[in-house]
Amino acid sequence: MVAFDPLDPPFDRLGPERLERVFSLWHHWRGDKPAPRRAEVDPAALRALLPQIFILDVEEDDFRFRLVGEAVNERYDHRLKGHSLRDLLNGAVLDETLHEHRQCVERLQAVLVHNGLDTASHDDRSIYTRLLLPLEVVGGTARHILGMMEFPAAA
Repeated sequence: MVAFDPLDPPFDRLGPERLERVFSLWHHWRGDKPAPRRAEVDPAALRALLPQIFILDVEEDDFRFRLVGEAVNERYDHRLKGHSLRDLLNGAVLDETLHEHRQCVERLQAVLVHNGLDTASHDDRSIYTRLLLPLEVVGGTARHILGMMEFPAAA
């Protein structure tokens, strides 16, 4: 996991072009604010990326899927909308995932996670790159997360 100030990424490229596109749009929507409001996210600008996009609502000590693209749903073999991370994960995978999401909402950081064969935990063999971006900052904390999952092509 790499958490970073979205105004000062520690690298030239995030990775795949689609992740770069989401990051660039997020910057455009936020203007001079720490993060864009959820209503400022333009689905038309994300049309080609929507299958890989998700939006999470921030809850007391959890995150609930509000919108989930089809590629993400298909990858995990079920409908994620309405489910929370605690509904879907447990143990070390849950703890690590909650930590990544808290970095995004509490510190208003972009979070880039690459889960490859060398880093996937025993309980999580999914290979992906995930980008988390804060949305709708109120009182110094994000109320939502805009996320994107990039999956390798099937062999």
